[in-house]
Amino acid sequence: MNPIKILLVEDHVLTRMGTAMVLNNSGTNCKIVAEAGSVKEAKMMLDQHADLDLILLDLMLPDGDGIEVVQYLRSNNLDVKVLVISADTNKNNILQLIQLGISGFISKFSDTDTIVAAIESVCNGMEYFGRDISEIIHAVSTAKNLEEGESFTARELDIMRLCAEGHSVKTIAQELHISNRTVENHKNNIFKKLGFKSTGELIHYVFENGIIR
Repeated sequence: MNPIKILLVEDHVLTRMGTAMVLNNSGTNCKIVAEAGSVKEAKMMLDQHADLDLILLDLMLPDGDGIEVVQYLRSNNLDVKVLVISADTNKNNILQLIQLGISGFISKFSDTDTIVAAIESVCNGMEYFGRDISEIIHAVSTAKNLEEGESFTARELDIMRLCAEGHSVKTIAQELHISNRTVENHKNNIFKKLGFKSTGELIHYVFENGIIR
């Protein structure tokens, strides 16, 4: 199986080295094939590496904002997943990134286990938003309203709460004693009811509507 090819965008060399060490010791099937320390360098690496699978992206870069990198991806229709690992947890930036379709966002202050879990989730086609990020999203009032008469089952409400608390599909399945596939089916039903496409939107809705506090 070919490794997941990663572009690491981070302006601090020591942080890049530390992230690479975490990946090398994690046992994940991931490989950093390119590095960038600025927005300009990130765009150059994206142009040079057409087969990238994932970007690990810091937002605070010396020549601009990491959001510019995501916008560059979208404007060029590049099919690359984005996991933001940043100390910049401004709620407006998080909202904008979710709207741009990032796959995950965790704080740079997260522990090693969280970083590895986030990378594994995103590499496996899932989303990952850390618990601290979920708490920040609590303040963002962008949730969509349910159509009149729409309702959730007790199981769907349980899954919504656990998603908003930052749990992965695997953890939710273990918590509720059901299969991963069952969790995914419930999530799909919830998304259909709400007209959502991402876990980020679901987190907004859960907090805004008092489903979790």
